[in-house]
Amino acid sequence: MQQIMQQMGLGVENAVSQSGAATQGEILKKAMVDKTVAEGLEAYRQQEQLRQRAQDLSESLRQPANTCQAMALQGGLGNAAQSSKAKVSVVQGQVMKKVRGNTNTIDALETAHKSTNDNLCTAEEAARGVCRANASGKYANLAGADQNALFLFQAKDGSSTYEGERDGPQAKAAEGYVARIVAGATPPENLRSQDYTRNPQARAYVELMRRYSGVLSMAAYSLNQIKEARNPQAGLGNDTKMATISAPGFAPNKADMSMLEAVQRFIATKFSPDSMRDSAKATSTNQILRDIAQVDAFQLWVDHQALQQDSRTEALMALQLAMMTEKALRPQLEAQRRASVAAGNSQ
Repeated sequence: MQQIMQQMGLGVENAVSQSGAATQGEILKKAMVDKTVAEGLEAYRQQEQLRQRAQDLSESLRQPANTCQAMALQGGLGNAAQSSKAKVSVVQGQVMKKVRGNTNTIDALETAHKSTNDNLCTAEEAARGVCRANASGKYANLAGADQNALFLFQAKDGSSTYEGERDGPQAKAAEGYVARIVAGATPPENLRSQDYTRNPQARAYVELMRRYSGVLSMAAYSLNQIKEARNPQAGLGNDTKMATISAPGFAPNKADMSMLEAVQRFIATKFSPDSMRDSAKATSTNQILRDIAQVDAFQLWVDHQALQQDSRTEALMALQLAMMTEKALRPQLEAQRRASVAAGNSQ
């Protein structure tokens, strides 16, 4: 009996020992699994953090969709503005030469008359037998353009770029319009060279002619500025990346355009349906701020152009005030001068 009990005790002890070892093994397995899972979760968290940081960095460096266009426009407009100013000085000299260079009024009128008759005859003039309408050729769509202010401000199709190439038919017609307004139908005739020094009256006429030219040059300068802002410049559409924009009202693939149309096209890209959708979906603060900075920089350029225009407007107003003052006060001054001379002679 004792032997049997001893054998059973040893069996129980062995069973308990084996059960404990098995339990300990399972615990160790679970611990290893938990460790593997924890390490996997930590690695995933680190990878997710890296991915999020990369995404945040990408978002912080993202530029507005038309950044390249804005940069190209800035450079292109700078060159275009300088080119326009240089061209204004040339056409200004041409107009003022017509004002100052008339030595034979008949010849001057004949030249202007022939130029319009050959190229810009209107249907009404043709019906009266004044000239023959130009139904074909490069001036076919410009009848009366040197008599109509519309062709100074736009093309016939409404574009802000003159029809044809730079200094092409419409630009020449606009120059004719400016000359017609400034130089007038009958420009003052200069004295012959031998008459200048003969008497004080001749010298006074020369000075009055110089003043006349100075007054008209102010109007000519403003009109030429308007013209050159619309004169097409070769390749400006490509230089400013405005040639291929998709916006309502603008022809695609237009390589040559005026400075004014390039500005209008850039504004259209900011106010196009695609741009409005992109703005509505934008969530990156940096991208939104960069877009605002671009618009502010463009506004600065526009303000500078407006400042120059305001200077011309102010000069024209000052000129008008001077002429009005002279018209009102000069007769009074002359009358008082004559009265003073008469009073002095009677004493």
